[in-house]
Parts: sequence; structure tokens; C-alpha cells
Amino acid sequence: MTESVVLSLLCMLALVLAAAGYENDNEGLIWHRKEHLIAAKEIRRYVYACTGYWLGFVDGDENGLHSDLLKTQQLVVLATLSDPIITKDFLHVDVVHAVGDISPQGYHLQTVETDTSRHLLVIGGDDVGVLYGAYALVEKFGVHFRLYGDIIPDRSAKLQGHFVLPHVKEAGQPEFEVRGLQPFHDFPEGPDWWGEEEYKAITSQISKQRMNFIGLHTYPYSPTPGTGRDEPTVWVGLVDDLNADGTVKHSYPTSYANTLRNQWGYTSLATGNYSYGARQLFEMDCYGSPVQLGNCPYPTNISGNNQVFDETGRMLKEAFEHAHTVGVQTCIGSETPLSKPSATVTPLNLYYSKLRQDNFLTTTQCAECENLYEFVRIEGFVYSSPFPESMPLNTYYNGQLQDNVLSPTSPGEGYAFVRTEGYAFQLNASLQENKTKLATYYNPKIHDHLTVSSKEGEIYARDNGYSLNGSIAAVYQQATVPLTRDYYEGIFTRIQRLGIPLDYYWIWTPEGWEGGQMNANNTVFKEAVADLAAAAEARDSVKAPFKLATCGWVVGPLPDRSLFDKVLSSAYSAITSIDMHVGNTPVDPAYMKISKHDKWAIPWMEDDPGLTAPELWVNRTLEHMEDAKKYRCNGLLGIHWRTEQTSPQIAAMAQKSWNFSLTSEEFWTTWSMEEFGIFGPSSVFMKIDSFDLPRPVTWSGGPGGFHADGGQCSWDAKYAFVDQLADIRSDVKGAGNLDRFDYWLNSFKYMRAISRTECCWAEYNMAIQSVSKETDPKKRQEMAEQMALPLRIQLVQNATEMMTFLLQTVTSTGELGTIMNVLSHSLVHAIDEPTAQLLSYLQHPLPTDAMPSQQYKGPSRLIVTTVRTMIQKSETLRIRAAVLSPGTVEHVAVNVRSMKGSSGEFKQYPLDRLSADRNVFETHLPEQSDDFEYYIDSVTGSDHLMWPAGAPDITQTVIIV
Repeated sequence: MTESVVLSLLCMLALVLAAAGYENDNEGLIWHRKEHLIAAKEIRRYVYACTGYWLGFVDGDENGLHSDLLKTQQLVVLATLSDPIITKDFLHVDVVHAVGDISPQGYHLQTVETDTSRHLLVIGGDDVGVLYGAYALVEKFGVHFRLYGDIIPDRSAKLQGHFVLPHVKEAGQPEFEVRGLQPFHDFPEGPDWWGEEEYKAITSQISKQRMNFIGLHTYPYSPTPGTGRDEPTVWVGLVDDLNADGTVKHSYPTSYANTLRNQWGYTSLATGNYSYGARQLFEMDCYGSPVQLGNCPYPTNISGNNQVFDETGRMLKEAFEHAHTVGVQTCIGSETPLSKPSATVTPLNLYYSKLRQDNFLTTTQCAECENLYEFVRIEGFVYSSPFPESMPLNTYYNGQLQDNVLSPTSPGEGYAFVRTEGYAFQLNASLQENKTKLATYYNPKIHDHLTVSSKEGEIYARDNGYSLNGSIAAVYQQATVPLTRDYYEGIFTRIQRLGIPLDYYWIWTPEGWEGGQMNANNTVFKEAVADLAAAAEARDSVKAPFKLATCGWVVGPLPDRSLFDKVLSSAYSAITSIDMHVGNTPVDPAYMKISKHDKWAIPWMEDDPGLTAPELWVNRTLEHMEDAKKYRCNGLLGIHWRTEQTSPQIAAMAQKSWNFSLTSEEFWTTWSMEEFGIFGPSSVFMKIDSFDLPRPVTWSGGPGGFHADGGQCSWDAKYAFVDQLADIRSDVKGAGNLDRFDYWLNSFKYMRAISRTECCWAEYNMAIQSVSKETDPKKRQEMAEQMALPLRIQLVQNATEMMTFLLQTVTSTGELGTIMNVLSHSLVHAIDEPTAQLLSYLQHPLPTDAMPSQQYKGPSRLIVTTVRTMIQKSETLRIRAAVLSPGTVEHVAVNVRSMKGSSGEFKQYPLDRLSADRNVFETHLPEQSDDFEYYIDSVTGSDHLMWPAGAPDITQTVIIV
């Protein structure tokens, strides 16, 4: 039995002792300073969630640890080791002195008994160490933290209102200074479908697992939108393309993954056409990131482009401010060489025809001038495409007067529109550097308009009988080709103006460096070094406060992958890389040779070829961590897309970062007890960990593709573990334990059903191929009836079973993304596309059981995909729920009450249906004055559903900070 399990059991024993007579007469307090308010609230919240007991607070900024306070029967003290109140004035100062030094992020927990009281010290090496100590303490109450949410033990009715502090003495110090996650942007299973709520929920869980980093990659700008291009996490442009508040004036088409975007092998498929009941879970046909509302699947104009970038910037600002609140460092970045929008500035060329006595200002080379015009000079530069607050400059021509005019609007009767030459700045009170006014003059004697911006043009107009009509726009005086540094200055300036609290900007070497075996002698590598130097110059130029780092699919180029350590200056703080070959290659030993920079290894928590099926990589993750430590890495991150599916390996990574002796066997044993309340399932998970888990899916133009594979017909024996797990289900007790157990059982049943579907797909293909070779229409029809149609019916049955199991696993946006992937990437090819061919052979409609049903075939479910546990004082909490049911949803409501004085009644708020024919519901709670708890209930036919599992006895708690 592991130490953490023993401690949890001791904690429960302490609760029993409390019920048996160790009463505290409601005396239980937490002493804290304002900088440790979150830690104090987290301890109080989880004590309440476990026992119903509400601890009081003592403001340490106003109250010292005086003698009366120290008589409190149960007192938790939160402080850093350097706090004078601890080192000088505390009753147990001898205990504090015995602790010795505590490094940053470290903590020390110790219970001290007196004759009449029990004091528990939570001492941190710094403020974040206090928070980590608080979370470590909370785990002693039987609470456990995962990326998807919290595990709260079932309350025992006879323990309600009783609580005693556990007896503990524990020191914690992380093995890696930087610990966290790298959620990868590109697919719907990952952060492409996260909004502000999801980022805040996930960074909270990162902190609870005592990790401290989140970093995002951005696929680069491309003039041709397509797979792996133009994501909005990082905008690329110039400072002149920014407004004062960081919103953008000019940008390019951009998008995240959505259901109508046909990238990465996905077919554009509206969610309204989803079968198997899946359509119930999506409130709109074009479903994706909230930042794309109104611009899905792609923006259609520059205003839409700007809106997506601006919304993404706002989301990251709000999300990263929350991350900083809970001690999580933030990072975004782009790829090298920086892919830049093409220079869009074009010259205004002045031509003059002596024969016609006509001045002609155009951005063309005067191709229609028939050798009648001669070039005079350039009169400024304009953009070739529009931008916010720009104005068009159009050419109008009067054939009778043979007069060309450049003007935003028609100069009058007789002038016909020719074309838009470009786009200029509107006039304002002050012109920025390098801009000048574009003015129009008119000579009535020769009926000629002249538009100029230069001094030479003004002099010519004055000396040749032209009078000023007025200024029409502002244009650039000169056009220079922007440098890479200029674009980085634009990127970094925008981040600052938006107020995004960023700790790192990392620059990735491209994926092609791995497969292409990039060599240091290649000019591409030398260009990358120059690009990285330009970014460092830009960072210093705009005085950006964040650090720089590298990342990529390799640590560096061949033959010496540590080369970046030698060629990069101290402007770069860290050299990082995801492990090669989607994590199947051990950590690169080149890290050992890096000595001048920090170095972070990034093992894969899952890989994209297997993305639609379960992946368990606990053992491999722990092995890679040991390699990283051996190579003296001081950072350890996990790349992933999904949250609950990857939660075991992420939890193992987080735990080993604090307990480096942890083995996979110890982890699975403890994890099984924490998740399900029994040890039994651990033996099953240990058998299928890492490379021993079947892999029924692969890369097929995109992640996690199914394929017609007759070899899978013999795979049922590989799934014997599914039945073994099912046999254990009756041993699982408690609503929460059973809910978590069923998630994994259904995940593996879904996985087995994938293999059965792929087997039947292969058999159907063989049958239809035989049918297609028959040339006689009547015989072909008979063969289709006897050979192909029965297999088609079986294929639909297998797919229905598979999708029903998948739908029973939906707990987050990750599983919603998996639904999109399976339907628009695989089943569209297995079932939807072959339908027409079969119909042509049968010459009659397909029977009902040969077509996927729109109805959901499984048990009713109430689903909450995003769970916030902490909000700001000014923030209203969004409650969003979906109901998956074969019946009609009659009612969905959230029930809320303050945790303080929790004997009060819950107040109910109905949730609004977001779309008439879908089962997605939402409301925003009114602002709450105190920390609160809630549960959601729904009436669906004869089913009364509640969330979370175990409600209303178990509720979801939320603290306000």
C-alpha cells in the first residue's frame, strides 16, 4: 500500500475519531495573509466538500498569532518561511527553525499538538510554495486532482460538520523547476475548441497538481489558407497595423478547427447532419472555438479576420491573467523562419500626357496609356487591400474631357469609375511619421485634375495654374521592405498593448526538421539562427517583459543537436523540444551537452495518429522523466490534446515531479483507489499501459483515422481486458467512483467496437468489389442483396454500438472533438460515401437498419464539459450543460447556495436551450457574494438526471477570489 493511500486512510480515520468524540466545538480557523487568500479558501472549500464543516478565517495582516488565537483547538497557519510572524513570534518557533531552508516552490507541512489544541503549519519557500502546500494538505482529506476536475470522496452522513486536522509531517520540493503542459493547437480534440472558460478551468487544475506552466504553439501564416496554417494564437504584422489598444487594423484569414473546415483529412459536415444522437450535443452547425462566433468556418473579409484575432487576444489576456493568479506561467509562440504577410504597400505612380494635358495617378504601370503618357514620379504609397478605417482611392475618367481623377468618391457628372487603385489612411489631426497628405488640384482652363503628395507636385501645381481643391487622404511618403525584426516588433507590441501577461515567447523549429534530418550546414538552419536573433533584437527594442525560448520537433540540427546552446545568446532562456517520433524515441541525450541555457524535455501524453482511441502512456512518461533528470533538464512539460483521456499520464507526470521514486506500479495502484475506491482495476491498467494497449487507429490524412482492416477481425482476443474490467464493476461503490469507472469501461468498449467496425468495413468492401465486377444488372442486384446488404446492415450496427459507447464518454470538449473526428474523418468514408454505389446496385431504397439512426441508443446523460472551480469577484459563472437522451428534455436547472451557512435552501435558476432542436443549455449565474456550491438537475422523460455524480449530496464548489 502506497504512502498517499495510507495518509488518505489515516485522514478518514481522523474523521471517524472526530465523530467518536474529538469535538472542536466549532473552533477551527485558518490564519493567512492576503497573498495567501486563495490557499486559505482552497483548504476551507475542500474541508467543506468532504465534511460540510466551514472553517473560519483570521486576517494575518490585521491579527498576529496572539495567545488567545493560539488557544484555538484547530488552527491552520499559512505563511512563507521568511514571514516574521512565523520566525519570531510564533508559539512553535522552535519547530519552524527545525524545518531549515525551503527553496522556492517548496513547502513544509507539520502538525503540532498542545494539551488543548492542534496547529497545522503550511510553510512555503515562497507564495506559490504556500499554495502548493495547501493543495498537498487537501490531498490528505481524500481529495485528488486531475486535469479534468477534482475527485471528491463521498461524504458520510454521520461525519457532517465534524472535522479534525490530520497529523502530518511532510516536506515537498519539485524535481523540475518548470512543470506543465503543452496543449497542441490543430485538432478539435485539443485547445482549438477551448474558450476562456476552458483555459481558466484547465490552468486551475494545472496549479492544483502543483505544476506551473502552459505553453501554446501556433502554425504559421500562409498566403494560401489550408492544413497547418494561419492559426490566430499569434498575429503576425507590423506596429503600424495595430491600434493603440492592441487590436489589429490589418490581418489575414485565420481560423481554428471547426466542423465545417475541411482540413487535416476532415470532411466539412454540419453537426445538424450528425447521426447516432450526436447532433444533440452541438448547438450550432458550424461548431468550434468561441472566438470564431460569426466567422465560422473562416472569416470572409478583413473585418472578420481582425475580429477573430482580437477575440483570441482578449481570450488569452483573460485566461493568462487567471493563470498568473494560480501561479501558472504562460507562453505562446510561432515557428521559424517567421512566415510574414507579403508587403502590401504599392506606389502611386504619376504619369503625364502632353498631348491630352492630363495628369494620371495610378498604382499600375499605365498599361492602358497607349504610349501617350510618360512617368513623372512616385507620389506616395498605399495599401493594396483594405484595412479598418481605410478609404479607397478610385480612378474616374471623363472621356470627353480626357481627364483622369484619383478620388475616394466620384468627382461629378461625366466621370466613370475605372478601378480602385489602393487604400489610404483617413485624414486626422496629426499625421504619424512617414505619412503625408494627398491633395487634389484643378486647372479649369485645361480641365485637368492633379493629385500629389510631394513638394515637387505642390510646386508644379502652383506654377502651372492649378488651384487646391483639398486634401483627400494620407499616404506613406516612403515604402521600405519590412525586416523580420519589424514583424517581431509588431507581434511583441501587440502582446504588450493587449495586456496579455506572458512569461515566455517560444520560437519553434518546424516539423520538417525531424523528418528532413536538418543539418547545421543547411542554409535553412543559418536563416533560423538569424531569425532567432531578430526576435531577440525586437524583444529588447520594444522592451517586452517576457523571456524567449526555443522549441520544436528536435532539440537542434544534426550532427550536434545541442548546437543552439552554442549559437544562441543569453537572450534565450531555455532550449526545449518535444520528444521525437511522436514520443516513441527516448529523450534526446543532446540535452546533457546543453549548459548555457535552461532545458525542458517534452514527452508525449498521447500522439495524433492514435488520437480517436484511448492511449495510456504512464510507464513511458515516467521513463522519459528519468532520462530528462539524468540529462539535467530543469523543465518537464507534456504535449497533449485531450484532457480526461490523458489524465492518468498527466497525473503521473505531476506526481513524479514531486516524488521521483514513483513507479508505474505504485502509480496505478494508488490511482485505482483514488478513482474507483478499490485496488482491483489497477492490475488491468498495468497490463495495458504504454505499448501493450491495442492501437486500432492510425494517421490517415489526419489524426486517428479508421481504415478497412480485415486483420482486426481476429483482434477480439486483444480486448480480453475489457471483459476483465467489466467483471470488476460490481465491486465499485459510490456514485462518483462508479461514474469514473464507467468512463474508462465505455472508453475501452468503444475502442473494441472500433476494431469490429473496421473488420466489418473490410468485409463489406470485399463484397461490394465482387458485386461491382458483375456486368449483368439482374445478377449484380441479386449479389448486392445477398452479399453486400447484410454486411452493410452489420456495419451500421457496429458503428452504432461504437458511437453509443463513445457518446457515453463525453465529459469535455476533447470527446466532442473526437465525435467530429470519427464522423467527418472516418465514418463518412465507411458509411456515408459508399451509400450511393450500393443504392445503384440494389435499385431500391435501403432498409431502415442499413442507415445510421438520428436517435441516441444509450442511457440518458447530463453532461458538463467545462468545470470552473474558481472565479473572480467581478465574474459571473457560465453554467453550460448538455443532455444526451432518447427522450424529450423537459427541464434543466442549476441549484445554487452559499457554502457559508450551508443549511440554507438551494436557489434554482433554469438553463436556456441554445437551439430549438438541440439539447444544449446555458445560463450565467447572477453575481454571488460568497463562495458557493451548486448542482444541476434535468428531467428527461422518466429520467431525473443530476450532475455531478452523487448530487445533491456531492456538489460542485466554487470559490471567489
